[in-house]
Amino acid sequence: MPGHDDCPVCGLPRSLNRKLVWTTDGGIYFQSKRSERLIFLDEEDIRALLEEGVKLRGEQLLDTLRERRRAFTREEVTSQVRGLRRLLLRHWPLAKRVVRSSFQEAAFFGCGNIEISKMKPGKELVVKARHPYHPHLMAGDIWGFWEGLFGVEALLSLTAASEHEWDITVRKVGRRRRSPGSRQPEGYKRTPRRPKRDYGLEVCEKCRLPEFPWELRWDTELGTIYETGTHRHMVITSAPGWQQVIDEVKGSKEGALPTAIGEALAAKAAAEYHQLKGDNYKTAYRHFYMSLPFLGWGKPRQVSRKPFLIEAELEGVPFPQLLAWKMAGVFEALEREPADIKHLKVDDTAWKFLIGPRIEGTFLEIGRMVPEEGRFILPY
Repeated sequence: MPGHDDCPVCGLPRSLNRKLVWTTDGGIYFQSKRSERLIFLDEEDIRALLEEGVKLRGEQLLDTLRERRRAFTREEVTSQVRGLRRLLLRHWPLAKRVVRSSFQEAAFFGCGNIEISKMKPGKELVVKARHPYHPHLMAGDIWGFWEGLFGVEALLSLTAASEHEWDITVRKVGRRRRSPGSRQPEGYKRTPRRPKRDYGLEVCEKCRLPEFPWELRWDTELGTIYETGTHRHMVITSAPGWQQVIDEVKGSKEGALPTAIGEALAAKAAAEYHQLKGDNYKTAYRHFYMSLPFLGWGKPRQVSRKPFLIEAELEGVPFPQLLAWKMAGVFEALEREPADIKHLKVDDTAWKFLIGPRIEGTFLEIGRMVPEEGRFILPY
């Protein structure tokens, strides 16, 4: 539901400018903490990835992912509140305000509406989660948040109340032993420098927020971020935390994403971009590639199109395998050809992607692809 915080021109909540910053590496960060990258994720992409992961690895994958999210969130919260625990446990009204404020912040970032049914700080928490971005991942988040906030060991109960509502209970079973400092997942490196604000993005003349490629709206009562006129919902989440989910779905930190998962993501992208095709390929391709920095998925350096071939070089790509499959889906929607994809790291910050029709034999090497004059999509 729109509120007084919304910009009268673009409709985005103006408080986004106080919370987030879009940077020159194509990323999104907290204004107050530019050490951990954030990204927009489509809830349908999350659902598709986990559904295919369950088919490959069984229902126990969801249990493992809850544990993963629990551990990640617990370490993140522990690093922020370690010195405040005694104060929170002594002053229950303060502890309750902290918990409620945290759940309101989660709703702002599209995680869903979390209504507290019962709370005894440090002992027990019962909530009803409505429209969670994913019930099992959110349950792990709440579990880890409670343990990290109060330094306890707890048990989790997760029950579906309806299609869009889940009952979550976290109950203390003991004190948690002091653990070493938080660890980031292997394979994901924190940004070694403080990324700078990107002043090159198109922004709203009124509130100076980036002009998103879609008409996005925030409903803080439901805890959702959605595209106007569609059922598309987004969530803003931690890139390192999402890396852990991907690693668990793959079954290892190395290696390629299973083909079935990649094809599901490509089909999702194809369904979305098929309607944008029209008679102007350039506009549709530009819509996809120019949306990436707004969503925290990297920044295009150059994109070119030859007949049935797309070559793209992007910097700051957090998940190159996922992005390659999404590119393949866009290609299939616009070219009406099954896609073959290659991606190659060209320097410390950039990746090159080549997308073309699936053919027999060896696919054309990236190094041989030189765009013809006049075939550039970006820059323009």
